[in-house]
Amino acid sequence: MPMKNPLSDLLYLWPRRTLFVGRLSQPIEFCQAAASLVVGIEGPVQLALPDTQSVWHEHALMIAPGKNVRIDTGGQLVAACYLDALGRDFRLLSQRMARHEAGVYSGLEDEQHLKHWLSSLYSAPTTATDTYDRLESLINPGSWAYPTTEPRVARVVELIQSEVATNVSVEELASAVNLSVSRLVELFRAEVGVPVRRYRQWHRLFVTFTGIERGASLTESAIAAGFADSSHFSHTFRMTLGMKPSDIVAMLSGRIYVGGSDPLAAIPDSQAGAVASAPADNPG
Repeated sequence: MPMKNPLSDLLYLWPRRTLFVGRLSQPIEFCQAAASLVVGIEGPVQLALPDTQSVWHEHALMIAPGKNVRIDTGGQLVAACYLDALGRDFRLLSQRMARHEAGVYSGLEDEQHLKHWLSSLYSAPTTATDTYDRLESLINPGSWAYPTTEPRVARVVELIQSEVATNVSVEELASAVNLSVSRLVELFRAEVGVPVRRYRQWHRLFVTFTGIERGASLTESAIAAGFADSSHFSHTFRMTLGMKPSDIVAMLSGRIYVGGSDPLAAIPDSQAGAVASAPADNPG
């Protein structure tokens, strides 16, 4: 059950990133569907990889997509920022962290500044637009150019997002960008870090919460986002986030903010245009 807090937890949803700030009453174990930056605002967070003996105690940790992790926050105030699906945030932030092992990065530059801002945000939330701009300045303080993205993978992500309620097949997605299925699977995994199906499930969770913010019920939102039924949604939610859907909805108590930043905005037009004219790419 969620811990009793003077303030409910906080969730910001943007197409490119998602930010949660709150408290967890018990450890959670889940499989990362997107890279995330986890910050212990009041003290170190313990992170373990269940498949290994590795354990971290750090104030800020970045976790690669596709990792199975167990996180114990000790009940403290914590933030989790799920980074962009195309891996641009992850590749940029990896250059700003001092240590990494087995897909876990630590030693973030200026993490004290980040912790102070997150603590202030929890106490006095700002608009989705202002929060996104501030988060962007902390992830990319030098306004550096983001690492380039494979334009055909970017187009597939765009197609998945635009057809979220439809199970567009991998064959159809591959055909849309002039790739063989095997080549798309390879490129998508390399860029996004998880298979196409796993990313589609993650995006459907995002869409579900935007529906809740607009006033729809949890079940209505999940069905509209493409989940077959509430059981399918609950299973995906627990596997991806390590909690029951009802718990996190109760924890938020209405403090959900949705913004409309374009998740593909950082892709240069020259790359985006390359998708339409990309030649067929067959293996071998």
